[in-house]
This record gives sequence, structure tokens and C-alpha cells, in this order.
Amino acid sequence: MNRDLLVSACKENIFYKTSFINNDFDKLEKLMNLTLAANEKFNLTAIKDEDSFRELMIYDSLLPLKYFDFSNKTVIDVGTGAGFPGLPLAICSSGNFTLLDSTNKKIKHICSVIDEISIKNVKPVTARIEEFDNDNRESFDFVIARAVAPLNILVELVLPLLKIGGSFIAMKGAIGLEEIELANDAIKKLGGKLGIVKTDYLPESKEKRILIEIKKIKATNKKYPRQYGEIKNKPL
Repeated sequence: MNRDLLVSACKENIFYKTSFINNDFDKLEKLMNLTLAANEKFNLTAIKDEDSFRELMIYDSLLPLKYFDFSNKTVIDVGTGAGFPGLPLAICSSGNFTLLDSTNKKIKHICSVIDEISIKNVKPVTARIEEFDNDNRESFDFVIARAVAPLNILVELVLPLLKIGGSFIAMKGAIGLEEIELANDAIKKLGGKLGIVKTDYLPESKEKRILIEIKKIKATNKKYPRQYGEIKNKPL
């Protein structure tokens, strides 16, 4: 996907309901170049060529903007890795973004990127999600996770972070719908309710993408989340 196709696809499929600044695409290009350059040293992402990066890392990261308005909201990207989807979303919206990852080299990379591009609405944090939950319960309007873990594991990790009335957006591939059924019991137990489920296709590769919203309708019991090993071995 070249830059022109990225711009036209975003205008047609993502930004058709919202306003955006053309300068955002310059920042997205710079984000790509900085990430690919750092990738040669730190192995931040498996995507190494520009055309694939634009579609699989940038366009894909922006898909939540098609359905959700992050303006003036608190948003946390859990397991952000090299900063995706959090950095593209922060460039193209006015929400206040926390980017959380347990790998310090990735957070250091994000810090250098936000300084280089001058992204003001991002706070990078190095921490494990279970530890971060302890001091940040019910602090966010939105939680986003992309390619982090199966849904029945993710919900226990992230729902404690949401304010009541907030939404968790799970960004999934083709098998996302299958994960919902396995997570239904956990969602209810943790104070959540299934919201919208949207299917999209990437414009060039035609890969399937599923966005799953889980709304927080009541407080999560404070005994959750458990330690990650227990969550993984015995999902709710």
C-alpha cells in the first residue's frame, strides 16, 4: 500500500464521519520511517517493508476511529509493543493515550518517537498489566488491545481498568468471532457486556479484521485480575 492508497482508503473508510488534519499523514509516514529504522536494531515488529507497514500497522491501527470517538477521553493501549495501535490513534485523534508495555526497550523507542514527532497526548508506561491494574482501577474511558492474547484472558486483565460505562475494544483477526463465545462467562463475571462487533477488510490484502466492544456495566470484583500465570492456565 503506497501513501496515496493509504490516504484515500482512510478518507473513504475511516475518516468519512470525522474531521482530520492532512498533516496527520505526514506524521504517520514519519512514524513508519522511525519504526522501520529502529526495527533494524531492536526487532520491534515483523513488518519490515513500507507497503506492508502502511496497511498492517497504520491503516489497521486506525480502524477503531471508524466506530469510536476518543475525543477528550482517556485511552490505554495495553501491550502496545512498538506503539501500535496507540501512536497512530493518538496522531489522528485528541484523546489522552497511555501506552503500556512490559518491555522497556519498546517503551524507550516510543518515548523517542513522541519526542521526534512531537506527539503531545501520549504517556508511555513500562509495567506488567497486573501490576498497573493495582493503582489504576476504573481510570480509563477506553481500553484497546491489538494481538495481545485470547479474549477470555484479555478481559480479566483489562476490565478492571475501565470506568463504569467505558469500553474495551479488542482488535482481532479472522477468528475473533470464535473468541467471543469462549469469553462470555468471563465477560459477565467481570462486570462487562458485549457491545458492537464489527467486521472490516484491509483494503489491499483483504485480510479480515474484527473489532469487538465490551462495555463495562458494573464494577469488577477487586480479586481480579489474578496473576497472569493463573489467568492463562485457568481462564474464567
